[in-house]
Amino acid sequence: MTLGNPADGPASDLQTSSLLDRRLARGRGGATAPPVPLTHHEILRLIEPFTRRGRHVDLAASDRSERRLLFKPIVHASEVPAYAGASEILQLENPRPEVYRLIRIVTLDSGAAAKLIAEGRTPANVLSRIETVAPESQFQLVAGIPVARSYRLDQAGDGTRPAGMALISAEARFDGLTLALKADTGKGYPAEIELSPQPGRPLELLDGLPDDLLATLGWDWKVLRKRGTGWTGALRAPRNEPRRSRRIEIALERTVAHLARTLAEPPRQFHDRMVRARWSVVFRRMIPLLLSVVLIAGASAMAFVDIPQEFVMLMMNLPPLMLLMLFGMRELPRFEIPPLPRASQAAAWFPPGERRAGPSQSADLK
Repeated sequence: MTLGNPADGPASDLQTSSLLDRRLARGRGGATAPPVPLTHHEILRLIEPFTRRGRHVDLAASDRSERRLLFKPIVHASEVPAYAGASEILQLENPRPEVYRLIRIVTLDSGAAAKLIAEGRTPANVLSRIETVAPESQFQLVAGIPVARSYRLDQAGDGTRPAGMALISAEARFDGLTLALKADTGKGYPAEIELSPQPGRPLELLDGLPDDLLATLGWDWKVLRKRGTGWTGALRAPRNEPRRSRRIEIALERTVAHLARTLAEPPRQFHDRMVRARWSVVFRRMIPLLLSVVLIAGASAMAFVDIPQEFVMLMMNLPPLMLLMLFGMRELPRFEIPPLPRASQAAAWFPPGERRAGPSQSADLK
């Protein structure tokens, strides 16, 4: 019994944690100790708290050999049109003794999916912690675009809300492209942003996007870089929780609102509206190169100026110190001469027949 093809959507997301556990279990020789398959009696014991809450295991979709149980989906009714018909799936994993991981994935009709992960020592514990977070709270409507946010519960709460909710990823689907954000990139590292064409759309759909599309929002947003058929960027964030998650959530809201407005306008209007911000991005991108020029010019000027010997020794030791600082940085600076901002002459962001007016969702979420 398996969870299906990895390309089938939520089921593939549910297998990621099991793959990580398999890598962590590797011995020195590279071998992986195979998990002991779940027995019938173990399954009855594990599903007992779920059965009492009306949750029914889907044995056909579960994988006993991987100690993974999948529960039948629940369809939520809601007065909020954008959330009505949302499908909820639960998966319980038992990768190691006394370690239980419960994953909840809620998928809207639009395809946006939000994940919630909790780990604990008993199935009842992780289920009660998951239930303290309402599925609707993981979705936010920004400028008509549903934003799905995925979290990891780090600590047990007081029965009403978990004490620690760390953002791990987020997703927003526009007409033609998908914005994906990965927040769990490591302590102190920036969050990763990816813009990619949606399935079934032309691969060259996003070729006309400017690389400073998001960097115009401020210093925390990096310039986009072309990767394959899409674009990747980064978002600076604080090192520690909960400030890290909160800062990323605020920046994500600004990013989605900015993209929704920009993609609804002709490309030239982006340049007219953000021209000062675009020139600011050019200056930011040239800072590493300008600093290098200043250092070289200062070193050359020392040959023509009579300065104390102590200062000369200090200047001679400055380059190796700067190299140590450079290689100790989490983000290496880019030395580049960026292109000057120009207004696009294209009539639309997307090729003819691919651009639609307005977002795909216009209903309000609570």
